[in-house]
Parts: sequence; C-alpha cells; structure tokens
Amino acid sequence: MKPRPSIYVEGLEPFIDSELVYKPNTVFSEMESYAKEKNIPIVTAATGGVLSQLVSFISPKTILELGTGLGYSTLWMAIGSKFSKITTVDRHEEQAKALDIYTKKMGLENQIDVTRVTASVLEYLLDENLWLDTDFFFVDCDKITYPTIFRTLWPKAKKGSCFVFDNVLWHGRVLNPDPKKPSDMAVMELWNEVKSQVSEYTLYPVGDGLLFFRK
Repeated sequence: MKPRPSIYVEGLEPFIDSELVYKPNTVFSEMESYAKEKNIPIVTAATGGVLSQLVSFISPKTILELGTGLGYSTLWMAIGSKFSKITTVDRHEEQAKALDIYTKKMGLENQIDVTRVTASVLEYLLDENLWLDTDFFFVDCDKITYPTIFRTLWPKAKKGSCFVFDNVLWHGRVLNPDPKKPSDMAVMELWNEVKSQVSEYTLYPVGDGLLFFRK
C-alpha cells in the first residue's frame, strides 16, 4: 500500500479557516485580524468551530476556561452553548478586556453568562471550591503549566466532567521535541499523563491539536 500523503500541505490550513469554516458572527473575522496584527495567539477558526460543537452537544452547565486571550475561544463556546455559565481566567487584564468589547460587538452581552477573572491560572486553581463542580474544562494557557493543571484537576474533578486541552500537537514539535525547551517537554509530559491515566481520549487534529477526554 502506498503511504497516504499528508493533508497538511502549505496554505491549506489558512484556506480552511478563511473559506471553509462556518462563522456564526462576522466579528470572529475581525478578532482574527486583530490577533494577527498584534501577534496575539488565538485558536484557529476550525478549532473554534469544534469547541462550539462540542459544548453544543454536551450542554455543560458550567465551563471553566484557563487562558482567555482575546476571548475568541470564549465566544465560540458561548455561542455553542448559550445556557452555559462560563468563567474564563487569565492574568493579562488589558488583553482579556477585549472579550468585553467583542461580546458587545456581537450583541451578546444580554444573552450569555460569562465571568472574566484576572488571576494566575495556577493560583486560581488553589481554591478547589472555585472549580470542583465544573462540567467542562478548556485549557489554553502557558504550556509549561499543562502537566500541573492535569495533575491538579484530574483526581478531584467530578465524574462526568469533560476536558479539552489545546496545542497538544505543539506546532508539530511532538514529533521531535527539544529536551532543552520546557514547553516541548511539558506538552509531552501531558501526553504521558493522559495516556497512562485516562482510559479513552480523542485527538481532534484541527489547528494545533485539541485533546478531549471525560472523567
């Protein structure tokens, strides 16, 4: 059998995000342009679409997002499940305030329940009462914190809660991680933790890779 060629050819992913992904609001494209201009990392449109569909299927009462960025992924989830109560945590107050602006631009300020918290993710997680009852965790913050976040949440999260980690393909560096780069080693450590402790998981190879599993 001939080896199957990779779909990851040059130019395909930008084409997917700009031409093939359904965007429920034109403000998403505005956010993408702003993120590119200011060099602010956000999930891809395809990743946002998958997130939105996941929460629409699961209908979690509560969502905890670790890493707000501009609020791009926050709004994808909010549109996917408007009855979910979302808490999003990020230490960068000025950058995260963009979420408030874009929420109003989308006309969603009275339709969704989103609370923005300015704090270090790891410090926020120290208070278990803030997250023990969470139904859906989305993790997209500093990669070196990924193993600690998993080890903190997984043992104590309630049964049935769902987890999604972004950037688990880490720009392809999972293929040849550099042991001198803490972020490379952290992503690989997360994979080792998940594969050794989680009975079933799903990798969505969109954007930089979404990893989904349930407690």
